[in-house]
Amino acid sequence: MTIIQKGEPMTDLISRQAAIDAIGKASDELYENIKKGATFPQRQWFDGMAQAQSILENLPSAQPEPLTDKEQRIFLAAMGREEKVCKQVDEECECECEISLVHICHEIIRKVKDVLWA
Repeated sequence: MTIIQKGEPMTDLISRQAAIDAIGKASDELYENIKKGATFPQRQWFDGMAQAQSILENLPSAQPEPLTDKEQRIFLAAMGREEKVCKQVDEECECECEISLVHICHEIIRKVKDVLWA
């Protein structure tokens, strides 16, 4: 089992409802096994499943919230100013950089638009 550490980026998003349904299905299967005579600490298991379901239901959404029009304008204005600074640094830099800072600014804008533009 992989444990995600705090601050690690998530790369695998799942449906909250699918996870809740999977817990419900596991509980139903356990109940059927109990009816057939299976024995183990049933109460603790059901309590754990209920707690897991409650935790899932209360998690914040993994879907990013889209930027409002005003937030988009502020972001683009800020990135425009940043791009001017990066262009100046690129022009003053005497090193043989493979990727310019301006290019990185463009990539940041593209990625934010892909994720946060409605």
